[in-house]
Amino acid sequence: MTFLIIDYMKKKITSIIEANNLLKAGYVLVIVENKTAVCIKESAYFLMNENWHTKIKEDDFMEMFENNTFMIWENSLGEGISLQKDEEYYAWRHKYL
Repeated sequence: MTFLIIDYMKKKITSIIEANNLLKAGYVLVIVENKTAVCIKESAYFLMNENWHTKIKEDDFMEMFENNTFMIWENSLGEGISLQKDEEYYAWRHKYL
């Protein structure tokens, strides 16, 4: 999985508490220093970049990344998958492929 780092918002988040609150609200964050994406799924913190991925507990995340800078990954602000566009695409694909 490749992350395009140019896709995240310009606001820098320097507080680990603010970053954690955004993660809990459903946002995907990018750690600026190492270009790692972070999200929460099923109460675990998933960290992913081009070379590795892992999951850790909240306490570990708070301790390990308290001095890092975060940004909101812009794609996490989207409205999600458009079911109508998805259906149109697969209808077209089925018809022509």
